[in-house]
Amino acid sequence: MMYLSPGMKQNATCDGCCERCCAGESCFTMNFTNSGEYSPTAYAALTPNYPTAKIVPVDMSSPNVGGTLIAQQGAFMASYGDVTIGVSFDCNFLRCCCAGTGLVRQKLEGSGTAFLAATGTIVQKVLQPGEVIVCDTNCILAFADSCTLDLKRAAGIVGMFGGGEGIFNTTLTGPGLVLVQTMNEIVWREAMIANKIYRR
Repeated sequence: MMYLSPGMKQNATCDGCCERCCAGESCFTMNFTNSGEYSPTAYAALTPNYPTAKIVPVDMSSPNVGGTLIAQQGAFMASYGDVTIGVSFDCNFLRCCCAGTGLVRQKLEGSGTAFLAATGTIVQKVLQPGEVIVCDTNCILAFADSCTLDLKRAAGIVGMFGGGEGIFNTTLTGPGLVLVQTMNEIVWREAMIANKIYRR
């Protein structure tokens, strides 16, 4: 939280603590409610927890989302209205190790607006049925539950080890909304550490 209007009341809850922790979030949720004491309208200004991050609003009631969004761990920042945080498990060994989203992913459900924290340039694309987008494994931010996540070999042997893309790329097949970022938080932190060491 950065700042609030005086009519906003704050309280913390720990509903769904276990699922929230597994999804990479804090055990507690901070709720902001307009008491109406000063004005019938009030505001709260919220920011992500790390610099250079951008806030991406997602309307969960959109037909391109369908009420369920799968996101990388720690992507959720805040919500307005009916949005709940759960977990989604990818039990395919190859996908959970190499697709960039891991074994445990965030599962956002509801009809409100979810706000995600992302780094770099963010691309939102609505895939048509059967349409495929190929992404770097570190660039997946979130996708509608109607999309299918899979892997594709990046290139030949020389390309895998010398092209800088690794062995696999991640594919998402529509229909549904896909959110891609140029750099996730982990890669950003590693880049900052490398830059600091280099400058010394």
